[in-house]
Amino acid sequence: MARRRPSSHTAPSCLATRRVAVLFSELRVMHSRQADLRDRFLRASMNLIQLADALTACAVADPWAFDGGDFLETLSRIEMTAGILQPPFSTELELNDRFIVVDHEAHVPASSVWGFAARAELEAFILGPAGLTNPFTTFCVAFVDGSCCPFRLLYVDGARDVEFSKAAQLERDPFGHEYPELRLEWSPTAQRRS
Repeated sequence: MARRRPSSHTAPSCLATRRVAVLFSELRVMHSRQADLRDRFLRASMNLIQLADALTACAVADPWAFDGGDFLETLSRIEMTAGILQPPFSTELELNDRFIVVDHEAHVPASSVWGFAARAELEAFILGPAGLTNPFTTFCVAFVDGSCCPFRLLYVDGARDVEFSKAAQLERDPFGHEYPELRLEWSPTAQRRS
C-alpha cells in the first residue's frame, strides 16, 4: 500500500494555524503584562495630601508625635524614581512610586519624600547611613502601595537582639554608636504587601 503524501495545500494551512495560535498566545502574555503594569501604577499613585493623612493615621510616636501637619509644613524635598522635585509642592502632586519613605529631621526642621522601584531599595535606604539610625534623622516612615508599613530595626548587642529606639539614641550620645548586624523587620501586616 502506497503512503499518501500530504498535499501541498494541507501543510501550509497547518503551519498558518500554528503561527496564529502562537501570535494569540503572545498577545495574551503582552495584555497580561500591560494589565499588571497598569494595576501597579494605580496601586502606587497617591498625592501629598493623602500621604499627609496616612502619616497622621500611622500615629508615629518614637521619639515623639509626628503627623501629616508637621510633614506638610516642613516638606523640603521630593525624590522619586522619575526625578527630583523642588518646592513649592502642590498638595495634589501625584507620587507614583510603589515604595515610599518619608523622613524628618527635627533639628532643621525638614521632611523629605523618597521613592523607590523595589522594596529592597526602600529597605537599604532605611538601614543605610541616611536612614533611621542617622543621628539627624528623627523619623522614617515607610509606605507600600499607599499604605503605611510599620517596621522595627534590630541589631546585635553582645549575644542578644536589641530593638533600635530613636528616643534611646537621642537620650544618650547619638554620635558614634554602632549598630552591628542591623536589620529591618516588617510588621505582619506590612509583610503581606509585596
